[in-house]
Amino acid sequence: MKIFNRIFTALVFLFLYAPLFVMMFFSFNEGKSTSVFEGFSFRWYKELFTTGDTMTALRNTLVLAICSAAIATVIGTITAVGIHGMKSKWGKKVLLTVNDIPMMNPDIVTGVSLMLLFVFVGRLIGLSNSLSFTTLLISHITFNIPYVILNIMPKLRQTDIHLVEAAQDLGCPPVTAFFKVVLPSISSGILSGAVMAFTLSLDDFIISYYTVGSDFQTLPLKIYAMTKKTVKPDMYALSSLMFIVILLLMVAVNLVSQDEKKKPQRRHTFPAKRVVAGIMTVIVVISIIFALTYENDDYESQIVYRSTYTQEYAGTVLNVFNWGEYISDGSDDSLNVNKEFEKLTGIKVNYTNYESNEAMYAKLKSDAVSYDIIIPSDYMIARLIEENMLTKLDLSKIDNYDLIDERYKGLYFDENDEYSIPYTVGLVGIIYNTTMVEGTPDSWSIMWDEKYSGQILQFNNSRDGFMTAQCLLGQDLNSTNKADWDAAAELLKEQSPILGARVMDEIFNKMESGNAAIAPYYAGDFLTMQEVNPDLEFFYPKEGTNVFVDSVCIPSSVQNYEAALMYINFLLEPEIALANAEYICYASPNISVVNNDNYSLKGDPYLYGTDADYPTQYYHNLDKETRDYYEALWEEIIRTSS
Repeated sequence: MKIFNRIFTALVFLFLYAPLFVMMFFSFNEGKSTSVFEGFSFRWYKELFTTGDTMTALRNTLVLAICSAAIATVIGTITAVGIHGMKSKWGKKVLLTVNDIPMMNPDIVTGVSLMLLFVFVGRLIGLSNSLSFTTLLISHITFNIPYVILNIMPKLRQTDIHLVEAAQDLGCPPVTAFFKVVLPSISSGILSGAVMAFTLSLDDFIISYYTVGSDFQTLPLKIYAMTKKTVKPDMYALSSLMFIVILLLMVAVNLVSQDEKKKPQRRHTFPAKRVVAGIMTVIVVISIIFALTYENDDYESQIVYRSTYTQEYAGTVLNVFNWGEYISDGSDDSLNVNKEFEKLTGIKVNYTNYESNEAMYAKLKSDAVSYDIIIPSDYMIARLIEENMLTKLDLSKIDNYDLIDERYKGLYFDENDEYSIPYTVGLVGIIYNTTMVEGTPDSWSIMWDEKYSGQILQFNNSRDGFMTAQCLLGQDLNSTNKADWDAAAELLKEQSPILGARVMDEIFNKMESGNAAIAPYYAGDFLTMQEVNPDLEFFYPKEGTNVFVDSVCIPSSVQNYEAALMYINFLLEPEIALANAEYICYASPNISVVNNDNYSLKGDPYLYGTDADYPTQYYHNLDKETRDYYEALWEEIIRTSS
């Protein structure tokens, strides 16, 4: 029986920690794949410490965690002592119950509630940005305090009250008695609470997501925003280092607990408290030094730009809101676009990410934060214009606008080119594994072929998911006829039994590792996957597909309009547009890129091929009734297939 218990325990721990060990294993992968090991290398650890955006997010996370943990520990300690000293048992129980509520409350409820509170107060006092680092810090302090109290209360109960009374009888003032008698006896509880507060703050995503401003980005937020492309192994490297640090902290806390249980007469006990103090001191000192001194300023521009830029707006802060992994950021020896702009103009760029058009829209709609630059997709631009959420562009101050291909001017969502400048162009097609799929497919119908049951992937978002069925049925992708959506829904229900999974970002691992045969996705991302798995191929279905244009816009909440125009003009610079096109792997609407002989993707048939054999359609901003209707159908499809 004991052997069985040990085996069962070992399997449980293996299940819990296997993902972490896999993550650490792939952090030493030579290649970009997070599923195929291509050789041992420290490449991603090196890149981790040379990528400005990642290190800035890490710095922000450490600063936030240290500050919130320190403040929460002080407040929590004072509160715990106050609750313990209450004479009313009923009052003490009430306060302890209230203290438990934030820990039991779902994080999303806490996050939304705090956001609404901050927005309400911000409007009362006339703030243009209700959310900022201050609101994020307050939020972290708020959810950390209950855990600090929870760790200290048991230690207070174990403290001998007679020792405190004896100290006071001997003439020790109450405050001195607290520091000389009470504080040493509860120090392990304070330390445990501080460590827990630090780790909780370090890890938090949900509450941070709802209470962060436009001028700050933590590491969990940055990682979550990486949904336009796969999470790169440099994040595996960083996560591995963080896991080791947290593991050391937890071991240190346990050493303290063990040390306290040892008999007091043993003079040569293991100095656990000193070890803990040493570890904590080293971590805090390194974090503070890193936070105060880190700056990736080793980049020197050697580029001569088409337009002339001055330092007229030096010191201005520009808040840029973009998709994750959607700008050249200095990784893989690429050009760091934002850093280059900062050096050229003196304008500080606060760069944060979103994971979907809808998430970006919700952030703007809340009026909690203001951004100067956003890069939404076509149908979302139409919606933002309709709701007066965009500011008109002064094209006379965007000299490089003449570099935009005429084919991408006057598009349906901005016919007069007043609100947007095209940034990237893409189409949806089908990726397939040539070793698993017979022949050369050319139709959406392959996604309904039972021959490949269990090996077919589908989009995990409603608009793209419906598109695959609508194209096969020959429908208008922007139909407002409920019968059309019903027919597409029935076709998707028929497909459900043969699907392997509904995915978005997970498609990279599945297709690169050969765990799936067929999947619809974006052409630019296919090129990234094919680098890892040469057996992958791609085609545009003959029935037609979706084409999209992501464009740079200035929201109506803009704080620095002139600097925003300068940034847009900068993105259109031939060198900058080329760097972005190479990094993102989507088609560029900039003629200087398309005609550049040094462009590695020049003439690529997947990005710049003719659409004569596959008609294309844009998504339009549909009316609310239609949106609600197809979203309800999508939820039914998901529910019935699970």
